[in-house]
Amino acid sequence: MKYSSDKINQTVVAEKYCPTLSDEYTNRFQLLIKRLQSTLQINRIRIIQEEISEALKERNEFNELECNRYIASLSVLVDLSQQGWIFDIQDGELTLNMENNNVDEKEKIRYRLSAERNAQFKNESVAKFIRYMETERLFKNHIISITCLIGDKDILINTIRNNQAICEPYIQLVTNERDEYTGYKLSDIWRYFRYTWSIPYKTMPGRNLYYLVRDRLQPYHPIIGIFALGNTVLNLTVRDNDIGWTVEAIKENMLPKKNVTYCEQTIKGTNGKKITVKISKPAETTDEYIKRKTEYANTLLPLLMSNIDEAISDIYVKDLGYHRQTRYPRQEQIDALNALATEFAEKSINNKNNEKSPNWKQEAQSNLFKRKRATELAKLLSAKLTFNSITGIDNVEKLSMLLSNDRGRKAIHTALIANRKCKIGSNMMDIIVCGAIPPYNELLGGKLVSILACSPTVIRDYTYRYVNQVSEIASRMKGEKVIRDSRLVYLGTTSLYAVGSSQYNRIKLQLDNGRKLEYRRMGITEGFGTVYFSKATTTMFSKILESQDGGKRINNVFGEGTSPRFRTISRGLSSIGIRADAFLKHYSPRIVYSIDLAKNTKEYLMGYTNEVDYGFNLDNEDEVELKTQELINYWYNHWLIRRLDNVDIVQRLDSFRVDNFLLGNI
Repeated sequence: MKYSSDKINQTVVAEKYCPTLSDEYTNRFQLLIKRLQSTLQINRIRIIQEEISEALKERNEFNELECNRYIASLSVLVDLSQQGWIFDIQDGELTLNMENNNVDEKEKIRYRLSAERNAQFKNESVAKFIRYMETERLFKNHIISITCLIGDKDILINTIRNNQAICEPYIQLVTNERDEYTGYKLSDIWRYFRYTWSIPYKTMPGRNLYYLVRDRLQPYHPIIGIFALGNTVLNLTVRDNDIGWTVEAIKENMLPKKNVTYCEQTIKGTNGKKITVKISKPAETTDEYIKRKTEYANTLLPLLMSNIDEAISDIYVKDLGYHRQTRYPRQEQIDALNALATEFAEKSINNKNNEKSPNWKQEAQSNLFKRKRATELAKLLSAKLTFNSITGIDNVEKLSMLLSNDRGRKAIHTALIANRKCKIGSNMMDIIVCGAIPPYNELLGGKLVSILACSPTVIRDYTYRYVNQVSEIASRMKGEKVIRDSRLVYLGTTSLYAVGSSQYNRIKLQLDNGRKLEYRRMGITEGFGTVYFSKATTTMFSKILESQDGGKRINNVFGEGTSPRFRTISRGLSSIGIRADAFLKHYSPRIVYSIDLAKNTKEYLMGYTNEVDYGFNLDNEDEVELKTQELINYWYNHWLIRRLDNVDIVQRLDSFRVDNFLLGNI
């Protein structure tokens, strides 16, 4: 992979595309590349798709695996081209370039997403659903269709002109119940409007909450916006640093605090040329630093060791040759566990979980979870062995010693992860969908939806829904039912675009009792993802991997690993000799936001306390509704009313056309 630093050459990254195929299909691929070299760019995708069709016709039981590899290689090429990768063919070799061609960044990302988004509308079940929602029908003596749930711009314009209340928002949890105003299932209403997003619609496994934000001032209570919460991303460095879940965060806390400012200084003899100078000043005295560092180490080090012991107690160990009360593990035990994990990794094919009435002890003893338990126990015992061996006169010195070498840092990391895995699947969620529906987008409905995603109503709904939720993976690891604490204390999200998200920017509400609601910018991440890859490519990779492995190693069951789709595409790319990290990377920087829902979110997530301070009584329905309404009132007065003074809302509303918005007209 090559990166360009030449400002004239706008290539961000260049990657050779040379899949590993049999001799027959290598020759065929090279002939195709030569043909593409003499073909106009606009015709290349059509030619590749024709070649895929020909290969499919010729596929038989004798050449199936090699043919599938060839077809997958071509299918990936189609996907990458539609993502914006540019073909550069020289002397029969294909190089794919990702270019920064100064095209509007938002438009570029929408283009990269458009192929898969449009492909979903060609699916007959999706097309049938859209027709159903857009077809007029009779309900309670009224002719209704999905257009009844799109705000009436004329009503909004009249209320603005007459200085009347413009809208009256409220939040509604999506269920399979039917909407009392239109007769549609609430889930179908949410689904329809979700299809209007740039990002293709895919269902998400795990914990999910879906919401509609509606306007009770208009007939049928049209949709102001939608949002959804889903499982949070497991590994996100900027977030984990902020919480304190990384070794780097601990190292930072062990250093003296400084105040950093920047200023411009003129360089002598350069005709006024200026440079930016970083100025660091101590933010605490030596005594203050020593006191803070000592308190920090005295709190953190025992907590890290406790994390290890608690994590070990959560593993079924009777068939692993280990006794939980062992205070001083031996390296031979760790080696034996690693060997056992390797043995059962080979046996973990065609995994299945009993989802209806699982016997947790039997599930723990399955090949998949015996491998997971052995692997996890080996890591924990290795960390415990390191903690046991550390010497020092006090906790500051011990913690410093651990931070000074790879083995110690690895032990700290293991202890942090032991705590993190308990919190991340139960007390944290990501905002995976969030935005306004026209014409309410002109009224800054996106701000309203963003604020309500963090409301007491959502915290209450989540906590109550999952209060008795069995943790599937933890129960299979422990061999008995495990129910995690379900109090929601943290939300995270990312912008779709590098410039950020206007609906998240400047949301900073000072609430009562010292609370505040703020979308804090944590940093930038490019990340990896599979949203740009088509269903055809994923299906082909699944066939290849199943044939290679002699069974299915990726079965969409609890415990196999995160994101079956990601693992399928990652392993699939590797199976055809293509570096997965080269093409799974977004090359689209995104801003990471975090929202603390409690006054003591970080203290709770780190494990310093078991109490959660929301600043309101979660069990008091009246208080929950009152605090949620306060957020709506804030949006109305702080954002909506001010919006009327800053732009010509009437003109913008008047330009909205329902027909242009309907999915059936795409």
